[in-house]
Amino acid sequence: MTDLIDLTAERNKRAAPDPEFVRRDGFGRPMYVFLLSYEMGGSSWCTEVWAYDIADAENRVAGMRGSLKVDGQLFERAPA
Repeated sequence: MTDLIDLTAERNKRAAPDPEFVRRDGFGRPMYVFLLSYEMGGSSWCTEVWAYDIADAENRVAGMRGSLKVDGQLFERAPA
């Protein structure tokens, strides 16, 4: 006898982001990586932002438009 496979559950698992693209904030709420793109010097560039959902990502981009600045160059990350 074979085991039954719940196709809806399998589809939902595959539709979820890989674990490295999900983290939890200090209150346990999930955050996800969203890709951002922009044009500069005739080329397309991209970066990423962590946000709770697409609306939050769009709000973060709106905030960046008014206040984004360069704080310095990152040389390394200390292990946690």
